[in-house]
Amino acid sequence: MSLPPLPFSDDELAAAFEGRALVTPPLGRGSYKAAFLADDGTLAVVKVLTEPLPADVDGTDVDASLLPERFAREIRAMQSADSPHLGSISAEPRAVQIGGARYVTYEEPFYGGGTLAERLKIAPLSSAEAETLVIEQLLAVHELWKVRIVHRDIKPGNIVFDTTGRSVLIDPGISLHVDLDDLTESSHSSPMTLGFSAPEQHEARRYAQIDFRTDHFLVGIVGFLAVSGVHPILTIGMDRNAFITRLLSFDRIDVSSLPCRAELRTVLGRLLAPKPNRRFRSTLEPLEVLGAI
Repeated sequence: MSLPPLPFSDDELAAAFEGRALVTPPLGRGSYKAAFLADDGTLAVVKVLTEPLPADVDGTDVDASLLPERFAREIRAMQSADSPHLGSISAEPRAVQIGGARYVTYEEPFYGGGTLAERLKIAPLSSAEAETLVIEQLLAVHELWKVRIVHRDIKPGNIVFDTTGRSVLIDPGISLHVDLDDLTESSHSSPMTLGFSAPEQHEARRYAQIDFRTDHFLVGIVGFLAVSGVHPILTIGMDRNAFITRLLSFDRIDVSSLPCRAELRTVLGRLLAPKPNRRFRSTLEPLEVLGAI
């Protein structure tokens, strides 16, 4: 489904961010926000919520009660980030007049190394690069779980690289905050990206075991794909129903022929276990197997 036009023009956007040299069209666009590259000496990503604030709101301060709950949790996840492998906020949310209305905007660092998805279009990673990627993403999951957050959307398009080549997990827009009330109806399945989802994300929330092990499964998919160039479950021509059927019925993923160290094969095999209770028991255990801690 195509998104409607932005509620402001390029000229109105430029006037609102005078001196910031925002590049249009946007880098990316979601259902409730748009991301623009600010090229003004130091690159940054300026994100704008596309739903205007109420007409009686003035000033630049943003009252948290005015924010959509999903967005507020996304901001909380980035503010809680304490890892070089997790995306963070470089400028806190504020209200900006754009054209005839006020909108919430904030900034994130720009990661100049592109996305993992872009790299994998060219070739799989080397075994050493893939292992480093898996370690870095496991560290990101570890830090999120310390504040009881499950990302739930770890996929190549949400993994970027900084100028040093370090991988960074971004966009916690559908993250689960375990200690807060769930935004998903208990009879509905968990928010997800089909193809980069764990089996339990397809169960009704009242029955699903969603925790760090869910993120571990997603890291397993990404790691398998990075080292082999193929998805461990999804095959060419497989439709949605066939993918879900296989995801909910497989017993194990064969990792024996993966071109990497035996330790990484062991970790990927455990990460990709179909049931959470067959995966690792802690966020540190796979890192210990890989000799990363």
